[in-house]
Order: sequence, then structure tokens, then C-alpha cells
Amino acid sequence: MSDIKTLLKQYEEVNAALNKQIQENGKEFIQNLFQDVFDQNPGLNFVMIRGWTPGFNDGEPCTHSQETFVGRISWGCYQDFSDYELYDEFEVEFDEGDNVVSHINSECKTLDQVYEQLEAYSEIIERVFDTNFEIQAKLVDGKVVVTEDEYDCGY
Repeated sequence: MSDIKTLLKQYEEVNAALNKQIQENGKEFIQNLFQDVFDQNPGLNFVMIRGWTPGFNDGEPCTHSQETFVGRISWGCYQDFSDYELYDEFEVEFDEGDNVVSHINSECKTLDQVYEQLEAYSEIIERVFDTNFEIQAKLVDGKVVVTEDEYDCGY
């Protein structure tokens, strides 16, 4: 029992230190995180992360959700473009049959890795931005520009 109490005390101390660092350096950490991910993945030009908590959920608890969009292919289709409003942000181009033929990250061969790298920090991203946010990171003249805006999930 004392081992659990000791570990809990250590966790609380580390968590308090993490929260202090996030308050002081969270947005700078996020900027550096995106720069590192872009530097490690040639051809990556744009990513977006949305976080939200619904205001109403049919009696279910309203909890934070988060999605990372990079332009990955899953089951033969571009899962990140199922939301039509993302077509413009990802500069999606179609063929005559309305199939996606290219997008802003088409040259990046490691989109699954990009997704995993960003998902590994999802808890930190939530701690920095809380909820109801949209973060966009875009490569501009070799430097990653990160912008943050409010996001309303609509329910």
C-alpha cells in the first residue's frame, strides 16, 4: 500500500511540474514540436488538429475529443478529407470521377508517421489549448507557422 502512496505522491509532483511548464512554455513547445515533425518528414506542408467538447450529447457525458488531419490514406480512401470543409485547407484536387488525385501533402511518404508523432502528444496539446480549438501548422518559406483559432463542433 505504501508503494502506491509513494508513486501517487511522485505522480502528483511530476504532474504539477508539467502543468507549470505548460503554463509557462506550452505554446513554444507546440511550435517546436511542429517544426520537428515537419523537419523529420520531407514533403509535409500542412497539418491540422481540432479539439472540442460538445455542449449537448443526448444524455451521454460531454467529453473532450480531438482529431489530427494530415492527409492519410485508409482503406483506399483519404480519411482526412471525409469532412468536405477540409478540401480547401488541404488543396485537394480531383480527377473527372471525383477521386482525390493530389493534396498539399501528396509528396510526403510518411503521413502515417506524422499522424503517430502528433497523436503521441495529444494530451499535451489538450493541456495547452484546453478544448474547442483548431490548430493549423503550415510550412511557409521553410519555417512552420502555427495558428490557433476557436472551433465549434456544432452541437
